Amino acid sequence: MEKKPLIQHLEELRRRLFFIAVSVFTFSIISFFIAHDLYEILKYPALKYYPNLQFVTLSPSSAFFVLMKISLIAGIVFSFPVIFYHLWKFVEPGLLPSEKRLLIPLLSLGIFLFVTGILFAYFAVLPVALKFLIGLGIDLLKVTPMISIDLYTSFVLKLVLAFGFLFQLPIVMYILTAGGIVKLESWEKWRKPFIVASFVIGALIAPDWMTQTLIALPLIVLYEISLRVNRYLKKKRKIID
Repeated sequence: MEKKPLIQHLEELRRRLFFIAVSVFTFSIISFFIAHDLYEILKYPALKYYPNLQFVTLSPSSAFFVLMKISLIAGIVFSFPVIFYHLWKFVEPGLLPSEKRLLIPLLSLGIFLFVTGILFAYFAVLPVALKFLIGLGIDLLKVTPMISIDLYTSFVLKLVLAFGFLFQLPIVMYILTAGGIVKLESWEKWRKPFIVASFVIGALIAPDWMTQTLIALPLIVLYEISLRVNRYLKKKRKIID
């Protein structure tokens, strides 16, 4: 494995980041032309239960910035293959053959879990959360909801992207355990504190207890699954040894 001077690594990193930035910019421009369609997709979970719900703008520039926000997020998501490719090409020369064989499945699993988290948030969490939050105002306060498109879009994007990243928990736990950074016994000992932490994370993402619970429960399930997978892999390594 050939060692390169630091300046060459920095130059290579700069070059890779440039290609990633160009990709994000290009896909964001393309996404702007379909941003209205993407916005309609984002509205669906709310309109599913409240088809007459009114979306309003609070400033002349709100609609433009909403479309820009959607375009940028879509540009980043559509650039994921390019981002992962350039990150892979940057770290590949420094990896051992065994590490290369492990990294590709982990990256593939990471993409799968990210997409799964987004879909879970969109189809399972958002409709329930929005029905609860909007219904609270209608049934309890007897108000007619008129929702700011800016605030609504930010809420939806924050929630679905948060689930995409939170669903990376199994990979993080596996890497920390396999690398010897965290022992399996420590994960088992941290089970109860993690349950509390899951609800704290939910509180940071959403203001209401319903959405907080919908965020915390999948995290707790993922933690338990990851714990059992790591326990199984540890036993398997012992048998092989």
